[in-house]
Amino acid sequence: MDKKLKIGVNTFDRDVIGGKPAFELTADGGKNLDYAVCHFDPQNDTVDKACKDAEKVAEKFREYGMEFIANFEFQNFIADTKCPDGYDWANRPDGTHLFNPPARYIEALSKAGNLVSLMYDELEHCIIHTNKSIEMFYKFRKIMRAFPIRNTKDVFEQGEYLSSQLKDYLKELKDKGAPALCGEHVFPVLFHMFAENGIFPNFKSQKESYSNIQYAIAAGAAIEYDTELSNCVDLWYRLTNPGHSPEEMYNNLVFSYLAGSNRVYVESSHAFVDNKNEMNAYGKAFLEFSREYKGKERAYDVHDLCPEVAIIRYDDSFWGQNDPIMWRKWLFGNNRVRPGSKSREYLRVFNILTHGETCKNGLSWGRISPWSLRKHRSFATLNNAVVFDGKVKREKLETLKLCFLCGHYISEETIASVASLVKENGLVAVSSARFLPEKIRNQVKGSYCEIKDGKGSWISVDNFSSSRLRKRVEPFIGSKGEIRLKFENNTVRLRISENGEEFEIIEK
Repeated sequence: MDKKLKIGVNTFDRDVIGGKPAFELTADGGKNLDYAVCHFDPQNDTVDKACKDAEKVAEKFREYGMEFIANFEFQNFIADTKCPDGYDWANRPDGTHLFNPPARYIEALSKAGNLVSLMYDELEHCIIHTNKSIEMFYKFRKIMRAFPIRNTKDVFEQGEYLSSQLKDYLKELKDKGAPALCGEHVFPVLFHMFAENGIFPNFKSQKESYSNIQYAIAAGAAIEYDTELSNCVDLWYRLTNPGHSPEEMYNNLVFSYLAGSNRVYVESSHAFVDNKNEMNAYGKAFLEFSREYKGKERAYDVHDLCPEVAIIRYDDSFWGQNDPIMWRKWLFGNNRVRPGSKSREYLRVFNILTHGETCKNGLSWGRISPWSLRKHRSFATLNNAVVFDGKVKREKLETLKLCFLCGHYISEETIASVASLVKENGLVAVSSARFLPEKIRNQVKGSYCEIKDGKGSWISVDNFSSSRLRKRVEPFIGSKGEIRLKFENNTVRLRISENGEEFEIIEK
């Protein structure tokens, strides 16, 4: 199996057709690129014209010897997506607003034989924040959901309903000829639910989150569901592009290689050139990376990761949203389903695993809070940790030394798997009382209690911020200021710079 990292860049259909695309300047005419992520904006033309343009773009990439992923984002910002010949690209009879390409358009994208996947840009954002950009345009008086919601207050019921909708949506696109589908996640949620239903994880670096926290969550999904792992190194920070330095971008690209991502690309190539269309510091940094790492041998990828620490939880789509207007306290975009203490537990765990570097209440600088006034950092302390969902199988847990069971739901099979690993492998399992095996739960006394079980032990906690818990797990969480990843054939250790944007490789 080829373990090489595929390197790409983000461009636009109008650039490829109408002018010299920026990737020609930044990657030696495409020869230092494996693929492109190309934004398409078809709704302003007839379907016939959109199909012809799609064929031209695909053929252009084929001439460069490149694959491409067709990215669609226009529907996230436009309520009226009806094109001149009457076809509606997103609005559906049930009142939802979800990208809806015609089959012949996907056929046109596929004609040159180099289409890898469709990409629904920020789909998780559109789901959990109800197509927020459109809502803002209508001054918060119009809500356009991506999928229908259930009349329920139950987290699991709404989550499983969304899961079935994602499965159906992927089938709909594949029936039209799409080879695959991925998202592009602003917020570190729904990676597992997407992956469970065949939509491969694509996490953002930089942006408004810690890059390696996004990786830990997305990598867990890719490992659990045996999918590809893609990485968007995003130069946007809030409303600024570029909002990160060339050095930070370069280090995020190198991190993607070291961490075993299967694909990496930078959003967007327009930031690589100045107003004279000449390469700037960003373009030069990207070119330096692509020249060194394109085709570079690597003995592993993310599926060879041997995690030693894991958070196991049902992904309820909570990342810390707390604002009554922008980021409402809704789960899965359903105003009846609200986060509570169970939703926040994993945020407390991340605060422990990062030696206090992450916020106890959120995983994004997008959160409206005093904590978000801190200067953004790409990298946080983390010692070989991933996140699995509440349905993870035993074979994915064999290398664990420490795990945390939290959130709304964990399957009986997963709890049984953890229990057997505690007894047989010496795993230390930290859990709220609701996920403890009955015979262990019957022995619990007090708000913090450790109970030996075979070679390992269970730790029952009422509070995942407990100082006793922090002290107990110190042997498992590594050294402050370092990132460590252990693969079957390699160990990667990185020392994070003071500003949190770069790192030094200690071990590779």
